[in-house]
Amino acid sequence: MIPVRRTGRGQRGHAMLELAVSAAVMVACLGGTFQFGYTFYVYNQLVTAVGNGGRYAAMRTYRAATPEDLEKGNAAIRNMVVFGNPQPAPGTAPVLKGLTTDQVEVRWVQAAGENGPAQPTAVSVAIKSYTVDAMFKNFTFTGRPAVEFPHAGRYAPAEKEQ
Repeated sequence: MIPVRRTGRGQRGHAMLELAVSAAVMVACLGGTFQFGYTFYVYNQLVTAVGNGGRYAAMRTYRAATPEDLEKGNAAIRNMVVFGNPQPAPGTAPVLKGLTTDQVEVRWVQAAGENGPAQPTAVSVAIKSYTVDAMFKNFTFTGRPAVEFPHAGRYAPAEKEQ
């Protein structure tokens, strides 16, 4: 029996098909890698910002002569998270695009006193809702990242916030 020799007519176009399939797989892999990497980068920036705000809050003097004083202090902590400065200049850009002070939650953990809340024992700082616009999908971080630090600052409940 004589072997039949193929001329290659049945395999025409396979190289183009293989290139198209492998290119689609490569683009999907690169896109997924970019999306994961960018989301991880943004999350890391949020972790840093929340950590800085938490450390600032832990060392800050707790002033609570009136509810407005407490809110002024919390606003300074939120500014520290968003802008990296408790008293940012007007027009200062946030550390992350789209991050606002409304998206930062500050909560004081207080020991129960005889006449209501007493000296704070810790401060918790968290992101309420921040959306990362990645390449193919949006990711929303709610309640994360969050930190809690023991309060090591001065307790001055009768002082007014400046």
